[in-house]
Amino acid sequence: MNHTPLYQVLGEQLIDARQAALMFNLPTYWLSQAQERQQRRIPHYRVGKLVRFKSNELEAWIIAQQLLGGEAVDA
Repeated sequence: MNHTPLYQVLGEQLIDARQAALMFNLPTYWLSQAQERQQRRIPHYRVGKLVRFKSNELEAWIIAQQLLGGEAVDA
């Protein structure tokens, strides 16, 4: 069995919905509810039953939303 930490495999540490919401000033329900993630096309990862995020991907998603004139997002 491989005991390499997950963040070394993925390139960065994954964060949960609460951490991501605080970091990027987003509503927690956008990140915690599957329907909201799907509707807004928020990049995320399933780790078993858990949902996790990469901060650099969320930052890129926020920038893309602002460029596309999507719903106002304060980052």
